[in-house]
Amino acid sequence: MGWTHCPIEEVPAEVLAEKPSAPRKRTLATKKRDYERHLMRWGCHLDAAARAGVDPRTARRWREDDPEFARRCDVSLAIYIERVEEEAFERATRPQFRATWYRGRQISHLLRVNDAMLMRLLRRLPLKPGREA
Repeated sequence: MGWTHCPIEEVPAEVLAEKPSAPRKRTLATKKRDYERHLMRWGCHLDAAARAGVDPRTARRWREDDPEFARRCDVSLAIYIERVEEEAFERATRPQFRATWYRGRQISHLLRVNDAMLMRLLRRLPLKPGREA
């Protein structure tokens, strides 16, 4: 029976005196899964390693030693590339407009163009096979 949902006064003293168990260490599988998740989110092996809490050389060694892990990393990177390309296409085909108001009346629309960061992301993408620079 758990003591999580009862008032503290009703918990036996011997239970309160017990030392809490030490937190479990992350397993290798958990570290690899975190690395893949961060790689899919950020698209950079160095950033993924830093956010997963592993050394970049360790992550490189994982990819060299485990072909299945390397394949999953390639899939994660491909998903990131597709997301960035979809965002670029979306911004190119559907520009956003912002209304301009003056004295409580709408007087115009401004086209929102702030794609410098997106262009940096596109430049940073690795080339797909069959594509030229």
